[in-house]
Amino acid sequence: MLSALRKSLAGSSQAICHRRMAAIAPILVQSKPTTSQSKPTTRKAADPIKPVYLTLSSFTAKSNNAKKAVALDPTVFDHPIRRDILHLCVVHYLDSLRQGTASTKTRAEVAGSRRKIRPQKGSGRARLGDRQSPMLRGGGVAFGPKPRDFSTKLNRKVIQMGMRVALTMKLREQRLGVLQRINWWSHKTATLSSRLDGLGWRTGTLFVTGESEVPARMRLASRNLRGIECRTVADLVVYDIVKWRRIVLDLAAVDGLERALGKGLLRISDSERVVSDVTHSSVEDVEIST
Repeated sequence: MLSALRKSLAGSSQAICHRRMAAIAPILVQSKPTTSQSKPTTRKAADPIKPVYLTLSSFTAKSNNAKKAVALDPTVFDHPIRRDILHLCVVHYLDSLRQGTASTKTRAEVAGSRRKIRPQKGSGRARLGDRQSPMLRGGGVAFGPKPRDFSTKLNRKVIQMGMRVALTMKLREQRLGVLQRINWWSHKTATLSSRLDGLGWRTGTLFVTGESEVPARMRLASRNLRGIECRTVADLVVYDIVKWRRIVLDLAAVDGLERALGKGLLRISDSERVVSDVTHSSVEDVEIST
């Protein structure tokens, strides 16, 4: 009786399996790819990198450069904004400025006798040790500051990314200008101040040159102007770009920044740097209002 029951159960399970396979087989046949229907996958070519254009400003002949633009490397001047990277770079620079020379004397360093002031018992007053106790006036300082180094470490690539982000931020805020050359024809402060008032660059403007030093006449004419400063691109840091309201570069500074920060995906020659046949919609303007 048991053997007959086992045979009947085995037969029923085999029948169920056959029915399930018969139902699944058409689906498997349809989903199986055939060699005749498969097509080779083609990878699309990456879009060519196009430069970013910025209106070329001028100290003297503004009308001549009104229709000219400067081609900028997008890997340097069109980077995604990373506020966290800017914060790291600014904190790293400010930490490096801290002197860390604050120092106090502990009770072991204070001069004087180590004699106990009064007996431990019998006076009815509080127990005291020597004159160097931090509780007494003129004694040592408990847990006081000592000379230390406040500088922190930040990777070079993070600092370079911070420069790209800061320059991109100024460009998008229309607070980045480019001149043919940062130079002034006179060493008189009044002439330069009048021209900067006309451009709207009188306050909060940092001029950056790519030359080895700031031109003498520009340095003399601007050193007495409050809110105006000149420096070389070698001395430029992320904190300066974030701090100053407006950054004005010359073409040499643009070349230096692209050589130091560029990724080599786009090469802009000197002949292609300044162009005059760019549509107005693709050109970024620089802020000229105060």
